[in-house]
Amino acid sequence: MSGSGIGAGPDRSLRPRGTREPMMKEFRDGPISDDMMGEAWPAVQPGADPVLYGYAELRPADPVEVRSLQTFELVYTVGRYGLDDTGSIRVSFRSLGDWGGLQMDDPAGYNYVTARSSKGVPIRLSYVSHGAPRPRWKALTAHVMGGFLREGDTIHITFGDTSGGSPGMRMQTMVEMDFQFRVLADVCAVGHHVPIPNSPAISVVPGPPVCWRAVLPSLRRPGETFQFGLKAEDVWGNPTDRASGRFTLECTMPVTGLPAEVDYPLGRKSICFEGLTVGEPGIVRIAVRDPEGRLAAESHPLVVRDGPFGGYWGDLHGQSGESIGITTARQYFDFARNKSFLDATAHQANDFQVNNTFWEHVNELTAEHHEDGRFVTFPGYEWSGNTAVGGDRNVYFREEGRAIHRSSHALLTDRSDLDTDAPNANRLFEMLAEEDCFIYAHVGGRYADIGYAHDPKNEVAMEIHSAWGTFEWLLTDGFPLGHRSGVVCNSDGHKGRPGASYPGASTFGAYGGLTCFYATELSRDGIMDAVRRRHTYGTTGTRMHLDVRASFQNGGNLFDRDPHAFEGETPRRVGEI
Repeated sequence: MSGSGIGAGPDRSLRPRGTREPMMKEFRDGPISDDMMGEAWPAVQPGADPVLYGYAELRPADPVEVRSLQTFELVYTVGRYGLDDTGSIRVSFRSLGDWGGLQMDDPAGYNYVTARSSKGVPIRLSYVSHGAPRPRWKALTAHVMGGFLREGDTIHITFGDTSGGSPGMRMQTMVEMDFQFRVLADVCAVGHHVPIPNSPAISVVPGPPVCWRAVLPSLRRPGETFQFGLKAEDVWGNPTDRASGRFTLECTMPVTGLPAEVDYPLGRKSICFEGLTVGEPGIVRIAVRDPEGRLAAESHPLVVRDGPFGGYWGDLHGQSGESIGITTARQYFDFARNKSFLDATAHQANDFQVNNTFWEHVNELTAEHHEDGRFVTFPGYEWSGNTAVGGDRNVYFREEGRAIHRSSHALLTDRSDLDTDAPNANRLFEMLAEEDCFIYAHVGGRYADIGYAHDPKNEVAMEIHSAWGTFEWLLTDGFPLGHRSGVVCNSDGHKGRPGASYPGASTFGAYGGLTCFYATELSRDGIMDAVRRRHTYGTTGTRMHLDVRASFQNGGNLFDRDPHAFEGETPRRVGEI
């Protein structure tokens, strides 16, 4: 495949010229600290030190490729308490992994699991795909039956046991640096499983490259900066570090700051050229060609024109492994800027999993990553009330340091701030009435009921597409109610890929959406003004340019804000919008 540039060995004599070094240094972050995690364990435990419950090792523990077939042996060594008759250990997995369910019935099938004990005591296995506590719904339990185990005895669990003809355990489609086999123990057979320290984990890494992606924004003004991103993806849409090559970049118009040639190095998951400009109006496309002149990738068009607005692309809705997703929040922001080349993003963890330590961390990350003119971030969270009390809402603040008003403390052990909760959506709107914020309604784990509750001042848009599917009805249901709402689309991604959220092999069957903000500037003020004026449109993932105009023969009255919600709002006479 070297002729296409995929897998070609880089020529170190060629470096990007005429610009600063392309942005991005690969980094490793994680695993997630327990004090950031929104999960809870039984309040009562056998002893004060979980080390007494035993420890676990995984063999092998080397990195594995996405969607590959593997065999692992997990060895649990019994601790000082022993493991009583009818006691058990449990191995829990993240709910969003799409590797499929474990099974004990077909020795020749995928994901076949067996277990034995060193002492010969029978071990009975059971598996649930949606029954263990959030966020680790998938759980394999190994029950001790007809005997007991002493300190130092072992339980051996083989995942993907091939001895009966199974091809092995099939791995998930998305990259994860810390795919954890979380081990819990019920050593006293009371039905309470508590985590043991240092559960084993592996890295799930990208597959080989199958295509290149060249990414531009869709609308800028002459002289306004933009970025051009280039990456290789595997068959599941993961940016892969297994590609390299020499390329020529051909532009339909002169682009200041973009080199004519680029050396894409092995080991990099993407490169991004920032601070680019075009001096004159026109349409820019960038073609990426290999040394033989063959097209490796071509960007969509970037329209450069004079006017009051630029078009800035964002995915403002997704979460990471501190709640129900995977990867860390820091990896989430890195991906949004450096691997999907967004102009704007926000993190939206389920509020009942956001402890105060993580809320502070999210605010630190948005402040750290925010950069006017390049990458806009908003601190915020998902208010995740049940549909009966209003359903899912996304809350975004202009500034860091604001209070979080949760729907509940369902998975939070710190009860000191229960009085700050907003137990229904109407109460949420009351508590946010004086905040400098904006709110979306969306359809996710709990669909929003905009008939039950709607705030015409702050709830300014409906998310009508995400990885969950397409939901125009969320917008149109508001028409007979008199709602004036903008349109947005986001990924609601849980797989650590904001802005490039591929569906994978199971849950979340749609490619995640994107929103274009028609804003006067790429800043928090600019994006918030665009949202409040409903100067947005959404797509199912592409970054197409959309220009919609309406002319009025006798003129018309334009209200920037809903006159039914904002007292004293005065219109402007316009002939065209």
